[in-house]
Amino acid sequence: MIPPTRTETVLVVDDCKDMGTLVEILLCRFGYHVLAATNGDDAMDLARTTPEIGLLLTNLGMPGMRGDELAGRFSEIHPAAAVVFVTSFEHESAPKPFATLAKPFTIADLRATVRRALRNRRASADTWEVTPSAKAMSEPVPLVAQSA
Repeated sequence: MIPPTRTETVLVVDDCKDMGTLVEILLCRFGYHVLAATNGDDAMDLARTTPEIGLLLTNLGMPGMRGDELAGRFSEIHPAAAVVFVTSFEHESAPKPFATLAKPFTIADLRATVRRALRNRRASADTWEVTPSAKAMSEPVPLVAQSA
């Protein structure tokens, strides 16, 4: 096994503990430092106490604080961080300019999405704006592998 070489920290937030744990394990195997929470309040506690987080990977539809609301609050603390929203609903898209990772997704999809988000995070941080009703992405990135 190749030792991890990445130093980025990823904050994973999913109200389904099993899904969050699975994503956490995979990201650790990819070499990332991973923090995990099952709700927005716990995620914000981690955000306040962690000096640098490169990516927020959050479920979009969660009880209590939704993922888009969490991203708005999180970006006030970590403005250079990227955000990826995970959703179970095909019609639900992330607010601009963020990507949506649709469940079910493959391990390769997760890895590629995280890499792309971290690579493009500086551009994303400059354009984030919290709005009460999030608009759909104008050019969604397909992240679920389709059979030919």
